[in-house]
Amino acid sequence: MEIRSNFKLFCYLLFPCFLIFQDCKKDPQEEYSKEITSFSIPQKDKLPLYFGKDLQPVWEQENTDQPRVISKFIMKDQENQNVSEDSCKGKITIVSFFFTRCAGICPTITNNLSVVQKEFGLDPNVQILSFSATPDLDSPTVLKEYGAKRKIRYEKWKLLTGNQKEIYNLARDSFNADTAIPKEDAKKKLTENDFLHSDHVYLLDPQLRLRGIYNGKMRSSIEELNSDISVLKKEL
Repeated sequence: MEIRSNFKLFCYLLFPCFLIFQDCKKDPQEEYSKEITSFSIPQKDKLPLYFGKDLQPVWEQENTDQPRVISKFIMKDQENQNVSEDSCKGKITIVSFFFTRCAGICPTITNNLSVVQKEFGLDPNVQILSFSATPDLDSPTVLKEYGAKRKIRYEKWKLLTGNQKEIYNLARDSFNADTAIPKEDAKKKLTENDFLHSDHVYLLDPQLRLRGIYNGKMRSSIEELNSDISVLKKEL
């Protein structure tokens, strides 16, 4: 009986080790989409490009695939002026999604982006674009009032409104910024006309390419964004 008990105890102790060994043997590529066929090693003082529907970060481009870029758009800002993707060319751009009546994550993200506004306030090559997720409610006048309350400087930070479908498509196609998945959220009766924006903010280079993704709610992540902007400026 004692031998059997000791053997049983030995098996209990050995089994977790066996599982760990199995995990070590597991191919890490199995954790990712089949579209991802290679893995890129992060490089110091260099920002990645992002590829595919999974936004795979790549530090050294080895193929001819097109990296993620911001889609074409035409919106109105808080001064009722037209803003398009052309305004991003030649500049470093931070992108976010919000709406003025948001009482949840939006105020926190806006406050954190104010840190970016302050840090690069005198740099004409750095700008912020925040797209409204409720453009039918956020007219240029409403956006201007919102900007005034939050001390948003017009020359540095554009609050944008426009066609709802265009904004939603841009958020989904360029940044995967929609956390709502209609097929999975059928019980909530969500459709493609519903948009639940993420808490991420995005960094674009002067060629309109996506170069960084950050948690807009976390001050530490925004500080990382500021550091990455400085890295990106060296490419100008």
